[in-house]
Amino acid sequence: MEWVLAILGVGCVFFAFQVVVDFIRYRRVIQPKIERLEALREELRVKIDATRAGLGETAGELDPIKDEVGKLEQDYLDLQQQIEQERTKERPRPIRFRS
Repeated sequence: MEWVLAILGVGCVFFAFQVVVDFIRYRRVIQPKIERLEALREELRVKIDATRAGLGETAGELDPIKDEVGKLEQDYLDLQQQIEQERTKERPRPIRFRS
């Protein structure tokens, strides 16, 4: 019965050794991929920060333009109302000929 336990013990040690070897192989394969992804992540972070900085500058430039567009739209609507008022106020009467 002792030889069964010895075989099981050796088998467990061999299995643990295989797990460690597989982990080391997997780590060698995966490590370069992880490093590339981390480098890409940093590049994207730099691009995002640059874009946010540009967005802040652009937003500052757009505020006066938005105000001006709003004023022009309001002027347009006022003119439309004035045109409608003039059209309804002075409609020409149809000319009737008497025969």
